[in-house]
Amino acid sequence: MLNNREKVGDAGINWNEHAFGKGKYRRKTFGFGKRVKGEWEKDINVRELSITEGGLGCAVWDASIIMSRWIFENKNMFEGNTVIELGSGCGLPGILAASFAKETVMTDYLEPVLENLKYNLKINCFNEEEDEEDDEEAVKKSKLNPARVLYLNWDEIDEDPTRGETLEAADIIMGSELTYSDLSVDSLIKVILKYMKPDGIFYEVLSDDRDGVELFIQKIEKVGLTVGIHPVPPHMLGNYKTKQRDETYKLYSFRFPGTRFQDMK
Repeated sequence: MLNNREKVGDAGINWNEHAFGKGKYRRKTFGFGKRVKGEWEKDINVRELSITEGGLGCAVWDASIIMSRWIFENKNMFEGNTVIELGSGCGLPGILAASFAKETVMTDYLEPVLENLKYNLKINCFNEEEDEEDDEEAVKKSKLNPARVLYLNWDEIDEDPTRGETLEAADIIMGSELTYSDLSVDSLIKVILKYMKPDGIFYEVLSDDRDGVELFIQKIEKVGLTVGIHPVPPHMLGNYKTKQRDETYKLYSFRFPGTRFQDMK
């Protein structure tokens, strides 16, 4: 178990499908919007790791695809706002958000996942005909708005969760299936309270089959946040191509009363 944050129970994942060897990678492209003459309105390229290196952050899972589809259709909610993505993994939602948000910070805590995140951010900074440069130069010349990758360990939230790096509170915090274990609930709530602005919002896509969801809702309501729960629009479901089992997902929004942000719907 990695810092008490691995899934408790069956995650519905074909582990052999994602155990393709240390140092080996798999590339995927995800398209959003209308497709005209084979070209998507927006596409994001990602490199996936073997699960032996990246744990659950090795691949793009169904919930992150749903989150990304929702971001694309609600891009106006991100424009002019700052974003922190928790448990970024391969970074699909965070990189897409960086197309619209004022600034985006993608976070995780395993070193192989962080290095892969930096790589995925970098390759989405360029047009195909441009040569790749170092990470900092790539971001400066990026097709994306300002974005960066940061170490963030929830279990060190009372100490030094970012290893001395600055992380300002954001307008929007988001994540996909962060609440998958009772063991992660308390730390996750502390992270949200520390890094979400008082008038901000926390968006999450969750499966009904995950442990920890009920406990998370109970505890986050006790600290004063309201909870909005909505079904995923049917057109955002399916065609994931991840080989996960079929699950029922919902859109969750957590906020203090009076925030200017709308629920995920």
